[in-house]
Amino acid sequence: MHTYVLVLAFSIIGRSLMDWLADRFLKKNVMLFIYFLVEGAIPLLFFGRSQVTMYVFAAVFGMGLGGDYLIVPLMTAEIFGVQALGRLLGIIFTAGSVAAAVAPWLVGRLRDTTGRYTTGFLALIGMALLGAATASMLPKGQKSA
Repeated sequence: MHTYVLVLAFSIIGRSLMDWLADRFLKKNVMLFIYFLVEGAIPLLFFGRSQVTMYVFAAVFGMGLGGDYLIVPLMTAEIFGVQALGRLLGIIFTAGSVAAAVAPWLVGRLRDTTGRYTTGFLALIGMALLGAATASMLPKGQKSA
């Protein structure tokens, strides 16, 4: 089975799971958990030498990816309300799309420059940790009833 199929399947599972968690816990904490899933998946690419490791990467990363697509609109609405939600999501998703387009190019460029993927993967981990640090500074929000 191709890993991208697993990423897609676990993305759907991640959306459902993170939605369930966001209904029971502070959305901010769920967001932090999602970012740590994404960050935690990347080292599997460093050390993964087997097909099983790539499947585990696809599962963990897919759940984080799906959770991210779910939690961003929830957090945005919770912090800013629904009045400006469309405009804010337009900005957030445009910036996210640009980042998603630039990141593979950056990793490839770093690979071409250094001869290894290590620098690019460390950059990705750094970006994920920066996202988690930023999310940790968001207002506390409320636990859903």
